[in-house]
Amino acid sequence: MSEEKNIKINNKENIEMTALELFAKHGFQAVSVRDICKPLGLRESAIYYHFANKQGILDSLLLRVDQLILQMKTEFEAAFSEAAEVSDEAMCAVAIGMLQGYLLHPVVYKMIAMLTIERISTYNAQDTYQKLVFELPLKQMEMVFAQMIDKGFIVRNAPEVLAQEYYAIIYFAFQKNCIGPELTDENIALTKQEINKNMKDIYNKMKQR
Repeated sequence: MSEEKNIKINNKENIEMTALELFAKHGFQAVSVRDICKPLGLRESAIYYHFANKQGILDSLLLRVDQLILQMKTEFEAAFSEAAEVSDEAMCAVAIGMLQGYLLHPVVYKMIAMLTIERISTYNAQDTYQKLVFELPLKQMEMVFAQMIDKGFIVRNAPEVLAQEYYAIIYFAFQKNCIGPELTDENIALTKQEINKNMKDIYNKMKQR
């Protein structure tokens, strides 16, 4: 890859990450293309080389989230296809993976912060928030529970209900401990501890119904 192409790719990456940082702090509507350019020392024309407009940056960030979900789905399906059973510890590990690999992923976490600001006044932001925080992860989990039922790992029940019960534990701990002015290692450790404790209980109930 040529040095010039490397520079162009790096610029695109830097623009996205700088914009995301500003969106998370101030909201999408409050940030202009000029605001994004300032910390990068770029002219506005440099932004428009990579993106049609500010919405184009946001669309590119949302595509990253879609790719992340697809990657998680592919990795899980590969591991699940070889499993003869699913232990309490495995279910806890998957839950922690959802926390660490999705909700706390740098892009997703900052997107949630941005959408939390925007969704109060913008319908599009509310729709995107619902998709990012609920629809995408719940769809993935519903598929997982359907497969677990088919394999006899848990007793038969509505997969969508099981997915909601499972995700509720993860998301409640995330909201309780990780949403605020500062995300610390202590907050994350406490979130994992709460998820592990509560997940074992709910998974045992799923197996006994």
